[in-house]
Amino acid sequence: MTIKNIVIPLEVEYLQEAAKQRGVSRTRLVRAVMEKVVKDELVADILGDNGVPAEAAPTRYRRFRATQ
Repeated sequence: MTIKNIVIPLEVEYLQEAAKQRGVSRTRLVRAVMEKVVKDELVADILGDNGVPAEAAPTRYRRFRATQ
């Protein structure tokens, strides 16, 4: 299965500089890094034994309508 169009906050300045040094776009750089992580199965090495750190759930806002 292919995962597409994931939106995550990244350090833009770092990626911009790294991509510029290599003569590629930021998108291509991130794609290449993620391909390397998946190909070499580096997730366990990067995260260690603790797994993914817990993140607070984003606040969801609901729109309420006035009932008549």
